[in-house]
Amino acid sequence: MEKTKGFLSKPKIFIFCLMVTLLSSPYVKADDEDIFSDAIRYTVEIITRIEIPFMAEERGAFEGTGFLIDKDRGWILTNAHVAAHSPSVSQIAFYEQDYQPAEKIYVDPYLDIAILKIPLKGLPETAKEARLECDSVPSIGHPVGAFGHPWGYSFTGTRGIISGITLGIEGGMLQTDAPINSGNSGGPLISMKSGKVIGVNTAVYDDDSNQNTNFSERIDHVCNVLQLLKDGVNPSPPKLEFIFQEDIENRNKLIVAKTYSKNIALKEGDIILGVDGYPSDTKSERELIHALRGNLNNFTFRVLRGKKNMTIPGKLAPRGLVTERRGIYFSGILIADHWAIDLDDFSLPTFIVHSVEPGSAASVEGIGEDEFVETVGGQSFDDLNELYKYLQGLKDANKKAVIKLKSFADGGKSYLIYFEISVDVEDLMII
Repeated sequence: MEKTKGFLSKPKIFIFCLMVTLLSSPYVKADDEDIFSDAIRYTVEIITRIEIPFMAEERGAFEGTGFLIDKDRGWILTNAHVAAHSPSVSQIAFYEQDYQPAEKIYVDPYLDIAILKIPLKGLPETAKEARLECDSVPSIGHPVGAFGHPWGYSFTGTRGIISGITLGIEGGMLQTDAPINSGNSGGPLISMKSGKVIGVNTAVYDDDSNQNTNFSERIDHVCNVLQLLKDGVNPSPPKLEFIFQEDIENRNKLIVAKTYSKNIALKEGDIILGVDGYPSDTKSERELIHALRGNLNNFTFRVLRGKKNMTIPGKLAPRGLVTERRGIYFSGILIADHWAIDLDDFSLPTFIVHSVEPGSAASVEGIGEDEFVETVGGQSFDDLNELYKYLQGLKDANKKAVIKLKSFADGGKSYLIYFEISVDVEDLMII
């Protein structure tokens, strides 16, 4: 029998190469029980309380999930809707541990993610840092596990697969059939091959007949935000100064419908293909924002205009930090600014009613949410401090605030309707 030459025989070469391939793969097979056992050590319960809510949020206490991503910093990753965009108080608890206060470090205004921080002394000895899969995106059929606290059943794991990646201009989320319910929000979506976290559980398709059509934020997009924060760079998404056509046919094309930018020479009908320096084409708004984060002052778009490929340089301002958001509260009403790309189309005032407390003086007068503050005492205001100063003067003089508002009508002879209320200035504060 002929002897093989060299260090390894052919069968051994095959086995050795297979081992190298498996060990270098991001999805090395791990034991399911071990994966969930690890998840118990890095997953936390979160309770958040909101007293005065900004727009699209409610007053009350809410429960969710988070997971430890940085032991050296005490960082907990969760959903923005769990940590809240409004001023809030959050508490977290590790497995079989007491609740402890958490500080809100960052809330993203685009992705549904937030970072909370706890003192390092609050980390139990058993706590383990979650491993994040920052370098690859799982394929359809990849086995996954969701971990969290559905319906108050603490530290619960469920299984499923990756069903797809959402399409359309706002697409780019992971879709999974792993059961995700109320209380799972902010928890890890875990690869059941590698044990690494590949997503942050975020949403459920809102339909009574839904059968496990659930969604998670992609962890590779989250990793970009985390790295920018660690590097001391503002990770905020840009204020996009253009609007894309709705992608009714799911063609995954970013077609500019209208532009308001003075810094970027885009035209209606342009198709944004990508960003120079970003390795792949951008097929959704999420991917575009992912490519722009941390690079807003100097970037170049790759654009298709008609049949011509071209490059267009530009710069964009970042969205304001959610943690620095401010508003004026008085008489049960919260007034703050608002931002939308197409504000210039409507000539809308700077401030809008974000929330009205039931039973308050403002609610008795009939004021409602989403109504624009045209004038206060006959004056228009663009500066929050100036408005507060004016209201403080009314309070000191024991005078009512006369507020003229306007809102969008349901139909009829005009798109906007106007009305006026008069209310005492009580409990005035800046939040």
